[in-house]
Amino acid sequence: MDFTGPTCIFKALDLGVALGSAVKIASILNVDNRIMYRVGTAAMKLGLLPEATIIIGIPISAKGKSIYFDRK
Repeated sequence: MDFTGPTCIFKALDLGVALGSAVKIASILNVDNRIMYRVGTAAMKLGLLPEATIIIGIPISAKGKSIYFDRK
């Protein structure tokens, strides 16, 4: 298991809405980003936020080419 539980489904839904809003605002501001599940699980396994039961990563980039979506 990547995350410990139990986690309230309403808190998880709120987290999803907040993540979507954060990446949308970053996109409007021309900051490339992507929601990454595995970054969160890595942070969890490293103990970076010991009180958290779910961690999701949002790496950002302000380069001319999107490093998260472009393949070449």
